Amino acid sequence: MKKPGAGFVLEQGVLGTDGTATHPVAAIPRGFELAAAAQSGTRNLYLLRKTGKDSVMLLLTDSVGRTLQQPRQYMPQLGGDAKMLVPPSLFGLPNGRGFVLTYPSGKSGRPNLEVRALSPTLAPLWEQQLTPACLTTVEHIEASDTHLWLVLREYLALAMRPRVLSFRLTTGDAECNQPLASNDELDVAAVVPAGLLLLGTSDRRTSYTAPAEQGKASEYRRDFALLLSPVGQRQFGVGLAWPLSGRPAHYRWQSAGQLPDGSYQLIGETYRNIPNAITIVRGMIGIGIIGAGGTGIIPLSGYSNEQPVGLILAQLGNAGQLAGVHELAVPEIVNDAAPAPNLEGPLPSYPASFRFRGISADYQHVILNTSRQVLAYDIATQQLRPLTPARNAIPTVRCIEADRVSVSWSVKPAGARSEFEQIALP
Repeated sequence: MKKPGAGFVLEQGVLGTDGTATHPVAAIPRGFELAAAAQSGTRNLYLLRKTGKDSVMLLLTDSVGRTLQQPRQYMPQLGGDAKMLVPPSLFGLPNGRGFVLTYPSGKSGRPNLEVRALSPTLAPLWEQQLTPACLTTVEHIEASDTHLWLVLREYLALAMRPRVLSFRLTTGDAECNQPLASNDELDVAAVVPAGLLLLGTSDRRTSYTAPAEQGKASEYRRDFALLLSPVGQRQFGVGLAWPLSGRPAHYRWQSAGQLPDGSYQLIGETYRNIPNAITIVRGMIGIGIIGAGGTGIIPLSGYSNEQPVGLILAQLGNAGQLAGVHELAVPEIVNDAAPAPNLEGPLPSYPASFRFRGISADYQHVILNTSRQVLAYDIATQQLRPLTPARNAIPTVRCIEADRVSVSWSVKPAGARSEFEQIALP
């Protein structure tokens, strides 16, 4: 936010143990803007970048918003495609162990990638410099108690390719460097006890073996699940075998985790494409259809939005067969626990606007927020229930802890400070 007659300030929301909220602010030096943020334990780290310059600042605050450190460092200002595709990123390590910073180095069109691990006090722990053969960006960062995982996207001459790296968290030693097939697209990278579980789609049928019982798919693309160990061994790589008529028309995986019986719980969002009216009008003006006697034909590619309409939940067995597939429509407001979804009929056309926010620590509840309230889906009972009453404000789930969810509300009128609250999980 910006104060009148002054530069920008960073406003933080701190929720006290008594339920009261405070809003400490930290002054951002003139000319800097927020580029990335991460949390690890009670520490918050913000990456501030000077507009158009090679200077960046790391702003470290504690649990009550007090500024602890503001070190500056050099970070090259890239040009061309690299400027758009290689932004810096921050990641908070679990259990308050510190942070990981990734950023480009060098000013060529194919910059190196620096990976730096920092302690909770920003002391350097280790650093790795990667020299990719092509323009590369960081797509996912995940960490277990022992390893750091990076999923990169490589921009080849005529395709894109994911690459998976792992490093020992204590030393930075590289242990996995595994390229996937060209044009594989990843939705999820989830840490599980055996390593890193990847969910995505592939246009190469020979890359991932499908179980024998899978029927012939109507599409050329194949969904896949790939499990890599920390040292890069492929534990399994399978094409997902959907039950007959069980694959939604439009969906994207959001999360995955291992269940006590060894199978994996997969969670995704279903969506529908809706026209983006403002973009279409601008496009019509741009090509002369409006006001200039145009042809009346406009290209619709890129002029639509993905509107989420529901959840899809499934379990993945060791052989790649999906079981227990459920689809659930998510309405804007839920007053009481919703009945189990009807798996035989189509999803109702709810005008939904929700987002998947995460999974409870015991992997029993899926946490969502709509534009009016926070919801929880109970995986065991297949019921959707409200965690908050509906309000004339937009909630955002900030943190999912073992027994509670922290939520901020954007309070109307616009410009008013957000409210915070903590809600107990069922």
